[in-house]
Amino acid sequence: MPTEKSERRIIYLERKEHGYCPRCGNKKRKPDNKYTYCEDCRSFFRNYQKDISDSINESRKSRYQERKEKRECPRCGKKLGKRYKKTICANCLERQYMYNSKKKKVKKIVKKRAK
Repeated sequence: MPTEKSERRIIYLERKEHGYCPRCGNKKRKPDNKYTYCEDCRSFFRNYQKDISDSINESRKSRYQERKEKRECPRCGKKLGKRYKKTICANCLERQYMYNSKKKKVKKIVKKRAK
């Protein structure tokens, strides 16, 4: 397997042009197939991404629970006061409100353009 980026790119393009899977190069793709990679390589990518995202989600959940038990903001880790009733600190809440309001504005604009 070539180690240079340009060599790998050349091999990728050659395989793709001739109808082979760019990753493994073994299986010829069917002409009506809309995917670049063969089914085996696609399943490999799906499983690989699923494993990575599962491990990230587990670490995020555990960090969230630890911070919540210590009375810290689960997002940024800032200490929350004893009288503070909410789980998330004011700064993170404000950011979340801003994010949500931008999403709503974008949806309204898209709906107006569709009409």
